[in-house]
Amino acid sequence: MPRRSVLVGSIAAVVVVVAAVGAFFLLAPQGPREVKLEMWEFGFNGPSGGPEIRARVGETVRFVLTNRGGTDHEFMIVKDLDGFREALRKTVNELREKGLDQEAIMESEEVEMLHHKYSAIELMVDGKMEHELELEPGESVTVTVTFDRPGTYYYVCAELTLTFPESHLDREMFGKIIVEG
Repeated sequence: MPRRSVLVGSIAAVVVVVAAVGAFFLLAPQGPREVKLEMWEFGFNGPSGGPEIRARVGETVRFVLTNRGGTDHEFMIVKDLDGFREALRKTVNELREKGLDQEAIMESEEVEMLHHKYSAIELMVDGKMEHELELEPGESVTVTVTFDRPGTYYYVCAELTLTFPESHLDREMFGKIIVEG
């Protein structure tokens, strides 16, 4: 008799485990992981900086961006944070020395080329690939990113409004993304 009880008990335990695992897979969210980032002056999800995000090579992450601030904010992903920050400072100063005002600098080909040069990962926005995007106050957008290579990346805001000639990046408006192999 005791063997039969052990056998029945073991079978019952296996059935419970299989049912629990099956329920987990049925209830597990489908599609890319979602990360919500609220943009403020001068941070993501708070007054400065931004949360660290971890991903795996091959993973697709859906960023839901909402500009909760009172000015425009940009979003792009770079690999060389310090290089981008220094190149942006240098370019802004050179264009100021040439007599360009803030608006002309923000719309200049030189600044646009920096975004293209330092953008590490393209952003999928409304079916189009973008190097960076700009959100007006109150605007929300969903961006899909697939991480193909391991490494450390940074999501940044390089907007100049309110801080000119400094950028929001100079005010530490960035967060880290660690992509593991």
